[in-house]
Amino acid sequence: MKHTPLYIDFAFCLVFLPLMIFICPVERWWGAYPLFFSLFIGWLYVTYFVYKYFLIPRLFHGGRQRVYALAVVVVSLLITSLLSSYEITSPVYHNSLYQREVYPYPVWGVRLNQQAVWLYYVVVVIFCFAVGMLNEAYRQRMAREEVEYERNKAELSLYKAQINPHFLFNTLNTIYGLLITHSDKTEATLERFINLTKYMYNNANHEYISLVEEVEYIGQYIDLQKLRLNEFADVRFTHRVEDEAMSVPPMMLITFVENAFKYGISSNEPCFIHIRLNQQGDTLCFEVDNSVFEREHKNSKQMGIENCRKRLSLLYPDRHRLDLGRDKDNVFRVRLELKTLPV
Repeated sequence: MKHTPLYIDFAFCLVFLPLMIFICPVERWWGAYPLFFSLFIGWLYVTYFVYKYFLIPRLFHGGRQRVYALAVVVVSLLITSLLSSYEITSPVYHNSLYQREVYPYPVWGVRLNQQAVWLYYVVVVIFCFAVGMLNEAYRQRMAREEVEYERNKAELSLYKAQINPHFLFNTLNTIYGLLITHSDKTEATLERFINLTKYMYNNANHEYISLVEEVEYIGQYIDLQKLRLNEFADVRFTHRVEDEAMSVPPMMLITFVENAFKYGISSNEPCFIHIRLNQQGDTLCFEVDNSVFEREHKNSKQMGIENCRKRLSLLYPDRHRLDLGRDKDNVFRVRLELKTLPV
């Protein structure tokens, strides 16, 4: 299946089109109009490859991609119209002037030759659409299967390692300390912890959830993390959601937040984590800036970030941009911009 499109291209170029040329009377053009014949056959090959590899894939996309595809159709129709308007006469065109006056050459002969141009064009286009649609349907099916595979793999990873064990133990120790001291924060902390756990397991099977739910989860996660921090840490989370109906994949944004808490927090040095989320229209912008501690940063493979990159490339292939890295001020910056989907 991997080389099937290549085999189809060879079949079209070496078998299908040459066979059509010799079956239909177009090969007669070669003797009287070799330049036009070569130009026309070359145009048919160009039409095939442009339609199959440029136009048809873009018909499945919206916005500018579809406009470009329609523009190509218009241009191809104009070029074919110009080719069909070239004066190709019947064989009696070469008779003497007297013979043509006595026996005028048949207009239908000219029309048939001009119609042959359109016939070949239409046949090539139909062939392209048939092959291209099958190829695109196969590609989309494979893409859906790959997305499903990655989603199932992410779901499995969620149960095994999505929650950092240190986070669980530290949170439980914090709750235990609050219980012993009879703190008034105990009930709220337990409620956050239960909601956090419920969120992760309830949404594991969902491909998309509302952005509001994800923002609420991030806020609860940050509140729980703050319970173990001291005065050295400066943690801020600001968010603005314009459309509550927007959706995002679950556990996507939290990956960058977890990364910041894992590598940007110190118990004896000044540190900071600044998180900003802004959603306007169909665009979501998520930014995370955090301090970096050299020892912890070097020992990390950042598998969560790499898995997130793969999910983004599968779920938002043409609708996202992810920039991350450490700048000259020793600050690790993450900026994710994507076109969100309605729930």
